Amino acid sequence: MNEKIALCVAIGCATAFAATNYDLLGRNGSKMNSPMVYRNEDYSKMKKDNQQDVGVQRGNKALKKLSSRLYWIDGLEGIFSTSGLSYNGSLLPFYCETSQSNGVHIYGYYSDLAEYLEHPNFYFIPTNLVQNYTPSGIQTSGQATFTNYTLSEPYDASSYAPTTFWTVEFGNIMANRGSIGWWFDNGYGQCQECADVGMYMDIGAFPVRLEPNKTTSYIAYNQGEAMNPDPEREVIASKAYSLLSETTKNTTFFVSNGLPENPESKSPQVYIGLHNRKNDPNVLHEAATYYGEEARALDNYIYENRTVDIVAAGNYWIRNNDAQLNAQAHAANAITVGAIDSYTGRIADYTSNKSRYCEAGIGQCLNEAEPQAGSRKPEIYNYSEFYMDGDRKRTYTHWYTGQTYNASPNYDGTEAAATYTAAQVAALLRANPFYRWHPEVVKAVLLTSGVNNIATPYPHGENNVATTKIPTYYSVVFNRFHNNYFHESRYWTGYWPWMTTHIVGMKTELRFSIKRPTDKHNFSAAIAWLSSGDDIANFGRIPQNFDLYVYENNVADVNNINNNNIINNPKAKSTSESDAFEKVSFSSNAQYLTFRIVLKDEVQNSPNASQAVLGFDLAAAN
Repeated sequence: MNEKIALCVAIGCATAFAATNYDLLGRNGSKMNSPMVYRNEDYSKMKKDNQQDVGVQRGNKALKKLSSRLYWIDGLEGIFSTSGLSYNGSLLPFYCETSQSNGVHIYGYYSDLAEYLEHPNFYFIPTNLVQNYTPSGIQTSGQATFTNYTLSEPYDASSYAPTTFWTVEFGNIMANRGSIGWWFDNGYGQCQECADVGMYMDIGAFPVRLEPNKTTSYIAYNQGEAMNPDPEREVIASKAYSLLSETTKNTTFFVSNGLPENPESKSPQVYIGLHNRKNDPNVLHEAATYYGEEARALDNYIYENRTVDIVAAGNYWIRNNDAQLNAQAHAANAITVGAIDSYTGRIADYTSNKSRYCEAGIGQCLNEAEPQAGSRKPEIYNYSEFYMDGDRKRTYTHWYTGQTYNASPNYDGTEAAATYTAAQVAALLRANPFYRWHPEVVKAVLLTSGVNNIATPYPHGENNVATTKIPTYYSVVFNRFHNNYFHESRYWTGYWPWMTTHIVGMKTELRFSIKRPTDKHNFSAAIAWLSSGDDIANFGRIPQNFDLYVYENNVADVNNINNNNIINNPKAKSTSESDAFEKVSFSSNAQYLTFRIVLKDEVQNSPNASQAVLGFDLAAAN
């Protein structure tokens, strides 16, 4: 059992630094110009010895770089803390470490975001760092053309109770978007590290104003993409666009019929996807009730492109009384969102919440007596019941049948909650580019964030609720100067045995300590990880199972918990079997909090075995 070797600053260790021959970017000799810190070569030998102890020898292990998107290195670790990371008496918010193929581990602390991003940008898809970017190329779209429908004039819908975007987060006035306006919008205190983000809307229709003869702006993902929407899809697209436009800034929207190719090729880069359609008519009942082809495609897309994809859970509890999710909402890598009634603070009882996997494989679910439980869905619940202030009711009338379709100014259901969550994520990624490429960390942030508790009783069983608080702008959208809501986030990407710190029995694990902020006492911590959709489809389960443990400590030493009476009695733990995440909530006055992330088991015959894409967040409001 070995703790990580202490680190030294490159500036003060010139001779040792030269011995590594390579810096974080793989440069050597005179080309090295970054203030790096390195680990000595004894550590790499120690790591190799540990790998042999558990039967993992890198020499005969074929690495799947697709899962990590890394080149020339075997692993990458990053840390961001709103209160800073203690280093040589200073508090620096950013940290990055590489595990290189030659056995050398190199890392550095950074006070500047651009300098920090220079390094992960080299391995991941580059981030747009342009300040105060004004989108160009916005096209104006008129109404969609419907050959079978005519449109009525609007009429006043003042009977609907207005719910403004600025006060929708009920229960705590500090929780609404206005509380972060001091840096979120233009003016003094503007976020100096912000850059625009792109979001694709997989909605199958261009957004138009709900009032006839009005226009709206959008950017089509593919200019030649055919759109033949029915009235319902057009209305969903229009309401989603209206809500997004009002609740996030500096976000450019791309409209698509499906999963777009090469999201990094757009400007600004596409980091977020929103999926708020109900199941298409051609989706089989089995494919909607169980993990199917649409979920597999979305999981693979997230695994390979690292976009943060938000999916509406579906409104099937009331409609069909079977709790089936939208087809894409089964995706383990996606963030599935259920609805909160904005007036009561309770989970809307129509929210679907059951996911099932098939050990026999996709298409064989109905032949299984007891299908496997899927990862808990939804992971997140957010506000619904928005009012499209300024828009009016619109009626579509079919030219032949006379059948009408009415579009009201209200926007509710899980599709509205998913849209609102996507707006919060867009604001997070704009303010903190650290989180781009990391849907696993963003999911952990959403799980740990929240000011308002979800009101009880919970419908359909308390155990189905993954998180007990509602993510708000106040808790989710922060920068490194916004210290009211503390976050420390970490990620590990790449070859798992080279990133782990300890071996207990035959299980590998990560250990680290976080110094408790002196004014924070109530915490939530979460981990989440990505999986190949093909692996989930082929094995009928999440291929990796991680557990999370928390210990109180008065020193930073992660080995201080080795006593069996301590290590077997954590302050908090989460050890679910089928979920793609773990979450704990606890109170503490200890000087340090020590965390263990244990790889409990893994499908060994997976093509992606030993490859980890793991995220962590610790958060506290008070």
